Amino acid sequence: MNKTRTFLAALCGMAIAAPALANTCLRPEERNVFELRALRSYLMVTALQCQKSEPYNQFIRRFGGDLTNADRAAQAHFTRNHGGRGRTLLDSYNTTMANEHSEDAIRGGSFFCRDADPLFQRVLATPAAQLPALAAERNIPQTYGDDCGVPAPTRPAARTASRTTSTRR
Repeated sequence: MNKTRTFLAALCGMAIAAPALANTCLRPEERNVFELRALRSYLMVTALQCQKSEPYNQFIRRFGGDLTNADRAAQAHFTRNHGGRGRTLLDSYNTTMANEHSEDAIRGGSFFCRDADPLFQRVLATPAAQLPALAAERNIPQTYGDDCGVPAPTRPAARTASRTTSTRR
């Protein structure tokens, strides 16, 4: 029953936030911010689902400053694009993204946790500036915004949470 409630809450959040979040243009540097935030969310879900709190804590300690900067940049983006509703919409987006990552874990089954250690090892060995590219390469679901006006070859392909974990790994 708890998973049903979570799923329904995610659907409601998406229904409420979708019109406000649709067609929001991201600057190139903002794309990196949202990729980094998606990676953190995905690793958080991985830590919870797979009992990997220590590697997650290492990630937070190592990249804490970069993650804080990404949070500030995301807040600035939402405030710039949505004014006074920015904080509420950012919170809704964060919840939706975490729910998408949880659904990804469920769809992935045993493959999801099997890949946890190699994922954390790779993340912890990656320089901070390359983490957004790693998230894009790993196809971590990140469904916010569009790179409006940026030529397609210079931006990562849009991804959705509907792709299964087993096909990404």
